Amino acid sequence: MSASHLQTLRAMAYNNAWANHRLLAACAGLPQAEFEAPRTGFFPSIQATLNHILIIDRFYVDALEGGTLGPAAWADPVPCPTCLSCGRRKRRSIAG
Repeated sequence: MSASHLQTLRAMAYNNAWANHRLLAACAGLPQAEFEAPRTGFFPSIQATLNHILIIDRFYVDALEGGTLGPAAWADPVPCPTCLSCGRRKRRSIAG
């Protein structure tokens, strides 16, 4: 892989981590009922949105690392029922 491609991938990963951090920080103060509350948008709740982001990140990181997770990534549509658990899971996935 060329240095410019690697630099681009690093910049994209950094931006993803930054965006996830901001999103989780913004949601951290929500009561659980608000986190789960029905919302108008592509996903039916903030909880569903954050879990989708986590699942997709896990899927792509696994694929980039040559893993075999594939469709099993979607086996549990809500792996993190709380905002706090989403943040913890994201930090673990970034740490490797």
